[in-house]
Amino acid sequence: MFWQICLAISFIAVLTNAQQQEQEQFLGDLPSYDHGVSGKVYAINDRTIILRNLNYDGQAPDAFFWIGTTKKPGVTGQPIPDENGSLKPLKGYRNANITLQLPAGKTLRDIKHFGIWCRAYQIDFGHVKIN
Repeated sequence: MFWQICLAISFIAVLTNAQQQEQEQFLGDLPSYDHGVSGKVYAINDRTIILRNLNYDGQAPDAFFWIGTTKKPGVTGQPIPDENGSLKPLKGYRNANITLQLPAGKTLRDIKHFGIWCRAYQIDFGHVKIN
């Protein structure tokens, strides 16, 4: 009986993980233009982005997670809160897995890119195209 319960629990865990993987849509790899940025970008619904194995050295003075409606990041884009809901400049990340929420009223259908942008120096540290 004990082994049957263990087998059932293992099956449920595998099934749950498979369902989660099916719900994730791969959006792309963050290319490293600067500051060691890298990671994989996924969407799990129209307002939620998951970053897997995110790396960023945290050394830029004014870097943010950034979205916009143009082909590439720029001054017309906007910052989005980090995984803690903060709009402070980003700290460093090392192989981090984080979940981000788009601001109220924004969905992935409304934006054309997501990335890390330094507002003070107007530099794109890496982004993925959306849509």
